[in-house]
Amino acid sequence: MTFSKYRIALLALAAIATIALGTLYRGALTKGPGKVTELPAAASADRPGPSPVTLRDGATRDLSAPSGKLLVVHFWATWCAPCEEELPGLVAWWTEAKADPRIELVAVSVDEDWQTVDGFLAKRGGPDLPVALDAKKSAASAFGTEKFPETWFLSPAGEVLLHQVGAQDWTSPAARTVLRAVARKAFGPGAAAS
Repeated sequence: MTFSKYRIALLALAAIATIALGTLYRGALTKGPGKVTELPAAASADRPGPSPVTLRDGATRDLSAPSGKLLVVHFWATWCAPCEEELPGLVAWWTEAKADPRIELVAVSVDEDWQTVDGFLAKRGGPDLPVALDAKKSAASAFGTEKFPETWFLSPAGEVLLHQVGAQDWTSPAARTVLRAVARKAFGPGAAAS
């Protein structure tokens, strides 16, 4: 085998390996939650610690307390570019999902004040989101959230069903598959979610 034939054989082998790895890991680097049809059983054993947030009326709510609903806790910030990019999809999903009385969303901003949050949401079409404030990031810390955005799905009993790090495409078919899997985990096999 001459040197050029050897080089061609090596390049062909590298191309085959690249294609094989690309096929194996396709979708691993794409935006969104990926294809998930069943959730790991071990995730349901976790519970966040006390997680107080401030509601718009000044009242405090502990997000770790069982809500009796599928509670979607979404941590975000106005200064977070991926959060801003994700917002239209989150708003679109919530517009549909809020019709289901078994599902509750709390979009927890870690910004300093309501004025910043309200101005941001007014400019970006999200003023109807159910928002809470975590200015000291104590709830985010109790959940273990270190990056924004992060989303936690809690069972009606307050157990963690799923934790997603990073911006999600809430309206994609892959996200809908994940949401259906979370609903099955929370409410049983016949359950569905938007």
